[in-house]
Amino acid sequence: MQGIGQAVENRFQIGEERSMGLKPVEKILVSDGILDQIRTAILSGELAPGQKLPPEIEMASQLSASRSSLREALNALVHMGYLERRNRGLYVTPDSFWKSTSSLPFARSQQEWNIAEIIEVRQIIETELSASAAKRAEPEDMRALEESLRQMESQIGDAAGFIEADYRFHLSIARAAKNSILYDFIQKIRDLLKENIALVIQESNISRRSLHYHQRIFEAIKEGDASRARRLMAGHLSDIGKEFLKVLYRSSPPVKGKRTGEISRRLQA
Repeated sequence: MQGIGQAVENRFQIGEERSMGLKPVEKILVSDGILDQIRTAILSGELAPGQKLPPEIEMASQLSASRSSLREALNALVHMGYLERRNRGLYVTPDSFWKSTSSLPFARSQQEWNIAEIIEVRQIIETELSASAAKRAEPEDMRALEESLRQMESQIGDAAGFIEADYRFHLSIARAAKNSILYDFIQKIRDLLKENIALVIQESNISRRSLHYHQRIFEAIKEGDASRARRLMAGHLSDIGKEFLKVLYRSSPPVKGKRTGEISRRLQA
């Protein structure tokens, strides 16, 4: 029995090395592919906070990638705050999900493009969800929206709490719209949606302005005013897009690249 107990203790020991389910990546933008896989493993919990990554040679073999491409991705993840170097090894940092990701130059990863696209998706879908919610919301939907709004108000000084309440508010709107396909879609993009909200909230002073928008959207839905709910949601998401562009330009090198310009045009269209 002692042997079994020791095995269990070793299995969950912080800082242990474990094999990762890495897969070979495409030859184009190999380092970005590696970065995405490891980051996903961290966000999903496959790699836990405090856990040590396997040796480079082992990971490179699993990925069918060069060690230089692997090092490039690992260095990027260190800069993003997902990994840290200590005791001659790489470890997953505590609370890595909430670390700011804007310190990595945006041209080095796909993240800024993903966020630009999720904002665009939100502008297309959530404006109409808000209008539908104004037409179809039932008393329990309004109670859920009101509770999320109350949480946002109480968590205004706590970024993590505010972000969670913000997400819950938007999810409640999707539920109130009574379209199961769109509701399931909003749930499926949960991580992207939270990441979008988190980056803008953590890297700007938008929280109080965002809260004001949410209060007005809530009132429009409560009063059954679909056109006003649609207009306010469009304004809210446009405001998020503008704040994201400010974060992007603050974090990018002085000479803006073609990709940054494309993102700007997309969000300002």
